[in-house]
Amino acid sequence: MKIQAGPPVRGENFLYRENIIHKAWELIESGNHILIAAPRRAGKTSVMYYLQDNPKDGFDFLFLDTESINNENEFFRRIVNKVLKAGAIKSSQKISAFLKKHIPSIQKIGLEGIEFGVKEDLNYLELLGEILKSISDDKNKIVIMLDEFPQTLENIINDEGEAAGKHFLFSNRELRQDVEVSKNVHFIYTGSIGLENIVSKMNAIKSINDLSRLIVIPLSTVEAKNLIRLLLENVDFDLSESLIDHILQKIEWLIPYYVQLIVQEVKELHREEKVTDVTEKVIDRAFEKMLTQRHHFEHWHTRLRAMLKGDEYNFSKEILNILSENETIHSNEIFNIAVKYKLENIFKDIIGSLVYDGYINNNEDRMVYRYNSPILRMWWRQNVAN
Repeated sequence: MKIQAGPPVRGENFLYRENIIHKAWELIESGNHILIAAPRRAGKTSVMYYLQDNPKDGFDFLFLDTESINNENEFFRRIVNKVLKAGAIKSSQKISAFLKKHIPSIQKIGLEGIEFGVKEDLNYLELLGEILKSISDDKNKIVIMLDEFPQTLENIINDEGEAAGKHFLFSNRELRQDVEVSKNVHFIYTGSIGLENIVSKMNAIKSINDLSRLIVIPLSTVEAKNLIRLLLENVDFDLSESLIDHILQKIEWLIPYYVQLIVQEVKELHREEKVTDVTEKVIDRAFEKMLTQRHHFEHWHTRLRAMLKGDEYNFSKEILNILSENETIHSNEIFNIAVKYKLENIFKDIIGSLVYDGYINNNEDRMVYRYNSPILRMWWRQNVAN
C-alpha cells in the first residue's frame, strides 16, 4: 500500500473496512437512497470509489464530483451526461427513441456515450427523469454517487439565494421519490461539509428526511494498526508494536489522513537523516515536523472561512482558539460567546457544523466540547490562535 495523505484512494491503496462496506450494500440492496455522513478526511470518497470499482452483478455505479456546480439546471445536465455513459442506459432499447427526440440538444456522440450541451431553455431535471424511467423495466440498477453535494447547495444559495437552494433540494427529493425512477435508481450523497446542518438552518429537513445515513467513523485501533502495517510494506524501516501504540496514542482521533501523514513524516526523517533505529523520540520529532507543514492542515482554516462569514466565522474562530489553549469549553461559555456575537438563535447549528466537519466533539460529556484531534489542536494554537 502506498502512502497517499490527502487525495481519495482506490484499488490496493484502499483499506477495506468490512462493516462500512457491508452496511453500504445492505442499504443499497434494500432500495435506500443514502447520505454518507463523516467528517472531512475520514475516507467518504474512497468508500464510494471502492463501491464503483467493486460492483456486485446487476449494479452500475456512477461517480460525479459536483463541487464546482452553482446552478440547479447545470447540476442535472451534468448528471444526464454521466448517466448516458452507463452500460444499463446505453443498452436500453427505450433510449433510442428518446435520443431521436432530443437530437437538436445533443452536443457530442462518441464511443463513451452521448453528451448534451448547455441549453438554458431545456429542463434537465425532466430530461433526467425520462432517461432514468427508460430503465425501469430492466434488471440492472444504477447507483448515482454525488460527491460534494452540500457544497453545490451552498454555491446555489450564495449565488441565487436560499429560495433557490430549497428548490434545488426538493427537486432532488422529487426525483428520488418518483416511483418509476426509484425502481432501478439509487442516489448516494456525500461531502466534506454537513448537509444536515445546512438544511437545518434553512428549515428544510423534510427535503432530505428520506435519506438513510451511512456513518463513516474513525478507524478502530485494530484497523489503524492494520493500516500502518500495510503502509510499512513500502518503506525501509519497521515499527515495533509499542511504537505503533505510541503513534496511535498521539494521534488519538484515528482517521486515515493522520495515520498516513505520520508514517510519511517518519519515512522522510528516516531517509533524510539516515536514522537507523526508529524510536519514540524519532516519532515525536516526526509529529513536530508534521505540525510545521502548514499545507497539511490549512484546509481546516480555509474551509471555516469559506463556510462561515462575518460574526459566524468570528464566533467559531473564538471557540476554536479557546479550545486550542484550554483543551475544553463548556456549553454555557459557548452560549455567552454566542450572545456577544448576537448569534443566540443559530449558534447550535454552527457548533453542529464544527462537530460534523471534524473539528470538535462532545462525546464524553454533552455539555463539554474538545478538539477531536490533539494534532489539529496543536496546529491551530501555533498557526491560527497565536
